[in-house]
Formats: sequence, C-alpha cells, structure tokens
Amino acid sequence: MLHSKHITLSAGGSESSSSKSSFLANQGVIYHVWITFPPGSCGLVKVRLFHEGHPFLPVDADAYVRGDNYTFNYPMFYEITDAPERITIEAWNEDDTYDHTIDVQMLIIQKEWIMPIGAYEGIIAALRSVFRR
Repeated sequence: MLHSKHITLSAGGSESSSSKSSFLANQGVIYHVWITFPPGSCGLVKVRLFHEGHPFLPVDADAYVRGDNYTFNYPMFYEITDAPERITIEAWNEDDTYDHTIDVQMLIIQKEWIMPIGAYEGIIAALRSVFRR
C-alpha cells in the first residue's frame, strides 16, 4: 500500500512548533520512502518519521532530513509487526519568508512478497517443524 502526504508548512516555524501528520499502517514492511523537498527551501524545511513515537528516519531522535529541490529515495526494510500502528511525519519550516510544501510517500508491502527473506523464513519454519516431531 502506498501512503502519500502532501504537507504545507507555514513560514517562520521551528522544531517546537512542528506540524505532525499521521496515518495508521497495517502489518507489513516499510519497503521504500520518498521525501520531496521543493526548489527554494534551501535546507530550511526539516522532516523526520516516527513509528509509534520512535524515530526511524533518521534513527536519531534529534536528527532530521532536509533538502532543496531534491527527492530523497530511501530503500528500507522496516517491519511493522502489529496492526494498525501509527506512523507520524513531523516537519517544520524555518524559512522566515516563504511557505513550503513537501511530499512524503511510503510503500508498505506484505513481508511475504519480499524475496528471499520471505522464502528463507518459510524454509526455516519448515525445518523446525521437521525437527520437532
């Protein structure tokens, strides 16, 4: 499932006045994340992603992603084990003159669709059942 957020951030923001947008994600794997920064944002728009309150992009709680006229393309393997779980996008705009709009897309797929990891786990499960008899 592809989740997509188009977030407009007002000028003059700060980390303490950050905007938070969230959605509920079903069980699966966050397989890919794209964060698009508009031209002219000059690295003043900052974004970080949380899973149930814990940062996962970037992983440090005090870090963030920033850019200018660029789409960050993050291949991932971040598992969501229960459903539904909350994914939160926190962003703010430190530009004191202009509003900016970012786009965040996240592809979440079933773990079984990913090879060879899904096949590997199936093989291990089958071997365990043979040795338990």
